[in-house]
Amino acid sequence: MQVENLSPTVFVVDDEESVRHSLSWLLGSIALDVKMYDSPQAFLDADISGSYGCLILDVRMQALSGLQLQEILCQRGFNLPIIFLSAYGDAQMGAQAIKKGAIDFLQKPYRNQDLLDAVNAALTQSKEAIGKQSERDKYRDCLESLSLREKEIFDLVVDGNSSKEIARLLGISPKTVEAHRGRLMSKLGVRSLGELIQLSMLTKSHCLECKWASRPAR
Repeated sequence: MQVENLSPTVFVVDDEESVRHSLSWLLGSIALDVKMYDSPQAFLDADISGSYGCLILDVRMQALSGLQLQEILCQRGFNLPIIFLSAYGDAQMGAQAIKKGAIDFLQKPYRNQDLLDAVNAALTQSKEAIGKQSERDKYRDCLESLSLREKEIFDLVVDGNSSKEIARLLGISPKTVEAHRGRLMSKLGVRSLGELIQLSMLTKSHCLECKWASRPAR
C-alpha cells in the first residue's frame, strides 16, 4: 500500500451540532476530509474501515459514552488513533482513555491550535502504522516463500542457536544447515544475523493493552 497516494479522513462523533459544525469548519480550513456522526451508534452502523485517518470522539453522549465506544472499537480491532474531547472529563477519564490507546484527551473549550496539533500527531501515527504494516506484509510474504526446513532453521537461528546446535537438533550436517541458512537469508533479503532477528521481531505479534492496531502473528 502506497501511503503517499492515500488521503486521510478525520471522523468526528459528537452529539452537539454546534461542535460538529465548528470542527467541520476548523478541519476543513486545512483541507482535511471530514465525516460527521451525531452518535456512537451512527458511527458503528457506518462500519468504518478506513486505514488512514483519526477519530475525534466526545466523552459524554446519550446511550453510549465515548469511552464505551472506544471499548467496542478496541474489541473490533479499530486501527485509527482516537482524540477525545470532553467538557466534563477529569484526570481519571483521561488516564483511562490514554491507557486504552487514545492519542490525546482535550478539554472543551479547546484551543483550535491544540486540536489541530493533536490531529496532525494522530495522522502522523496513522501514516506510520500503514508503513509498518506494509513492511510486515512484505516480510510475511517472504517468510511464506521459505520451505518447511528453511522455516525451522529460521526459528532456531533467531532463537540464538549456532549452526552446530541446529544440525544436532534437526539431525542434519552443519554444512546443510549453512546451505539452508544462506538460501533463506537470500530469499528474505537480509545479510546478517542482526537483520534476521529484526525481521523476526517485526513480523511477530505485539499486544499492548488495546493499542488500536491489529498485528498479525508470525
